[in-house]
Amino acid sequence: MSNVPRWSEDKERLIDILSTDEFTQSSKAGEGWIEKALDYLIELIAQVFERVDLPTEAAGTVSTTVVVVAILVLLAFIYWTSRKLMLHSRKERALFTQGEKIRTHTDYLLEARQLAQREEWREAVRHLFLALLVYLQTKSWIRIEQWKTNWEYMDEIRYNHPAMQELFRRHARTFEQIWYGQKEIDEQVFWKHVNELEQIWREEGHHG
Repeated sequence: MSNVPRWSEDKERLIDILSTDEFTQSSKAGEGWIEKALDYLIELIAQVFERVDLPTEAAGTVSTTVVVVAILVLLAFIYWTSRKLMLHSRKERALFTQGEKIRTHTDYLLEARQLAQREEWREAVRHLFLALLVYLQTKSWIRIEQWKTNWEYMDEIRYNHPAMQELFRRHARTFEQIWYGQKEIDEQVFWKHVNELEQIWREEGHHG
């Protein structure tokens, strides 16, 4: 007995599932690859559905299993692809440029101001965040390493000086949105962050 109608229904179910936000919200750079993979997998499953004849009860079990396995495969594929794209993107926009020597936090802050005045906002945000990181290192609250993520810096701050957690979280969020996320800069937020650091350093007797 042919089970084409049942397989067709399951194909439609799979298509509906793959159309949800979880499967469509991927990196723009990888959309072409992911869409092609989804189309290929859907067609492959559809061909299996159309060619195989199974008893009705077995058809239900097999079709459900195929759908579940297909979803798991797609989740793994999308996760792997998105992670690869993200790592590649971050490598291209690394926090430290090749051969860059770490300077003082006041030097970074001064350059952040100069870059902002020239409206080189992305570099200004990078230098502002570097100013904060170098300052935190001078206080022995973190240790700067190129391989570390902001989450790891946050863990160090939480352990060594919890009072700085909220400030670091705000600055890190702005940096990631501008430097990695290509978001438009909010100039008021930038200057607010500058003034925030300057005030802390003035109170400690630093000069910038």
